[in-house]
Amino acid sequence: MTKRTRDLAKRGTGIVVDRAVPAHLACRIGARGRAGERSAWPAVVSIALGTFALVFSELIPVGLLTDISGHLGVSIGTGGLMVVVPAVAAAVAAPLLALCSARLERRAVLVGLSALVLASDVIGGIAPGIGVMLAARAVLGVCVGGFWVFGAGAAITLVREQARGTAVAVVSSGIFIATVASLPAASLIGTLTTWRAAFAVAAVFALIAVAAQLAAVPRLGPGGRVRPRSLLTVLTLPVPRTGLVAAAAIFFANFAAYTYIGPLLHARAGLGASAITLVLLGFGLAGAASNFTAGVTVRRHLRATLMGSGLLIAVSALLLATVTGARPLTIALVAVWGLGFGAVPVAAQSWMARAVPANVEGGLALFVSALQGSLAAGSAAGGVIYDASGPGAALVLAAAVAAAGSLTLLGRAGAAISAPPAGPAALARERGREAPAPAQGATGGAGHSTQPTR
Repeated sequence: MTKRTRDLAKRGTGIVVDRAVPAHLACRIGARGRAGERSAWPAVVSIALGTFALVFSELIPVGLLTDISGHLGVSIGTGGLMVVVPAVAAAVAAPLLALCSARLERRAVLVGLSALVLASDVIGGIAPGIGVMLAARAVLGVCVGGFWVFGAGAAITLVREQARGTAVAVVSSGIFIATVASLPAASLIGTLTTWRAAFAVAAVFALIAVAAQLAAVPRLGPGGRVRPRSLLTVLTLPVPRTGLVAAAAIFFANFAAYTYIGPLLHARAGLGASAITLVLLGFGLAGAASNFTAGVTVRRHLRATLMGSGLLIAVSALLLATVTGARPLTIALVAVWGLGFGAVPVAAQSWMARAVPANVEGGLALFVSALQGSLAAGSAAGGVIYDASGPGAALVLAAAVAAAGSLTLLGRAGAAISAPPAGPAALARERGREAPAPAQGATGGAGHSTQPTR
């Protein structure tokens, strides 16, 4: 963080707010680019291919949950562990990798993570039982945690400073495209052939990503050291803590019901496999639209974007819980649900980028860990409730938690993030201002922001 932004603190909170650093730049571990601009963009695209393969592999069970659970001889709720286990593994892996990988060369880390995605898909595709399947999904979870911490952070070191936003967008596009395509594609493949073929397709994507990264990504050098205390910054400052609580609650709520959306649509609306594929495509397209829209609205209406997305999930889930057999209404509500969740990742990452001091390198690793933990907890709780009381109860749980998480943003910390960015004149006035005494809590907030950038 520059001295100019380090000197500007939010009034009354002692919170340093960085409004210039992109979301993933805050979590980069310090890799140094070695490539020229001409060779950079193929490398960035190869990293995007890795994120695509990763997210495609992660979401396969959601579109094929009934088929996979039936073939492996487990209930729908137990089958939901295929989403829970990688999320738990990612929650554990993200901070551990941030702490332990300082000396590892970043190109080797990225290629190794993509190779592990390939191995996970191959093992999952031939798994004879739920135990082997869950072991493969745990390996995938390590890759999820690692790529969230290192992927876009490596990409921005490959390009000029002016192009860093574009590099992040390219890498994020892999996540977006996979999110839109994975569920309907997996459902369609499973309908035409078998669920094991969907894992084979995911393995092919992972193999392409490994080959592309080996060919295009130059040596990036090792990362910088991350201190354990820097991981706790998200929890010690009010504004990032509030955003984390809200985002975690919305993630919990979404995956408490979304993990079981296939059997839910079959049970509540009597939809067959082909119709479910189309509904999931609608969910993804609606999410894509809100993803792009949120990229614009977060600039001046960040709190409203995150709160509104959570409330859309809450309202649509509650209405879905009361609707039975009305297919057009059910399909429309699922699209509204997708519209709500599509904005959440953009809004949550933007919140952290503004609220977490950019030089606290491990701050976003804990953020990733918390969101993946919430995803796991939501999927697990939804599975237990689904098996015990059916899909309606899982939807009610999702509605309640999403609403509660959204309403946490109404406090002072939520209002602080919505303040307009300070212009150069305000920064200059703040830099020259002599405060007689720091506000209560300012020392703790600023204390984390004065660590030297490594």
